[in-house]
Amino acid sequence: MNSTYSVAIGSRSGEVPENLWLNNRTWDLTFISLSAVLVLLPFGAYEIFKYLLSIDTIRTTFGVTPSDVLDVSRNTVNGLIALFIGGPHMYSTYTRTFLDGDFRKHHIVFLLGSLVLPFFVVYLGVVNFQLLITLFFFWASVHILHQMAYIIDCYNKKNTKPISLPSRILDYAVVFSSLYPIGVWRMVNDDFSIGQNKIMFPEALTIQNDPNLGWGIFLFVVLIFGVSLTLWLARTYREYTRGELHTPKALLMGLTIVVSFFIPAYHELDVAFQGFNTWHSFQYLGLTFYINRLRQQKEGISTPLIRNMSLEGKTWKFYFFNVGCALGAVGMIALLLVNRHALGFSFDQCYYVVVLSFLLMHYYHDHLLFTKTDAILA
Repeated sequence: MNSTYSVAIGSRSGEVPENLWLNNRTWDLTFISLSAVLVLLPFGAYEIFKYLLSIDTIRTTFGVTPSDVLDVSRNTVNGLIALFIGGPHMYSTYTRTFLDGDFRKHHIVFLLGSLVLPFFVVYLGVVNFQLLITLFFFWASVHILHQMAYIIDCYNKKNTKPISLPSRILDYAVVFSSLYPIGVWRMVNDDFSIGQNKIMFPEALTIQNDPNLGWGIFLFVVLIFGVSLTLWLARTYREYTRGELHTPKALLMGLTIVVSFFIPAYHELDVAFQGFNTWHSFQYLGLTFYINRLRQQKEGISTPLIRNMSLEGKTWKFYFFNVGCALGAVGMIALLLVNRHALGFSFDQCYYVVVLSFLLMHYYHDHLLFTKTDAILA
């Protein structure tokens, strides 16, 4: 094969050419791939809170009953992740959409369409909260994997050789199917809840109601994942032996497949998906700041607020701006909690009605932003 191509793509020597990374080796490993270790953070926090609240003196100090230990532990983890990383990643989207004058000028109809979503969230939050949680969970799982697909597409753009359509489809198939074998198993066994909220799944499709149909759905999902994984592993090994392996992309995909596959196995699913969300959010914050910095360097950002927090060395200003937005949402949640008995809301309704009003708009905006691979290419 062409020797120039071998050098550009990589070889079995373990050396990865700098041009294959989205930014550089250190940045990619920190924000994109090895940040997968953050998946463990919510699990560890949940187990620590659960242990501490099992101590009588601590539990009574905070007024927690034994029956509420799991809920309090879970909600504490959810709140901390939402405040320090999940919330900031969500609001950072708006530095590229709502708050950016150039984006508003070119996508005003798109932005106006997203304003329908908070009304939709409030309506379902009041009249059919279970349906709202089900729709949120499905969209959230697609969104997290969509981000992984976007990063994979960006890595493909860094490749010196065009990626064939079948190869791109295989990338998407193995990434998107990796989340569902264990998840679908729990669904067909009627064992899929987010906290105290059971996800809607047709009873007719469960193993308890129709074993043949339930098992058939599960085995179909396993077959898709198994075939995709086998083909991907074979292609990866073939590229490695030829010296054609795109190492940064292969590393990200391998970690994504492992994390996605095992995440639904944890008994507390909302804690489990907070693990995935922590990695996803950390990636997103890094990507968004880097994209804004590139925008400023390449063409300039006309909106002073966004421009001033997108300069080299302003990472913390960018982060704390988004933490401030998250604190504003905390205030809104607290206001609902104070009045929840008058409103007839549960704790989860107060939390999710506020969070999902902004979160679903973030998902909606990213369906457009995730088509813009050139935004991250310097």
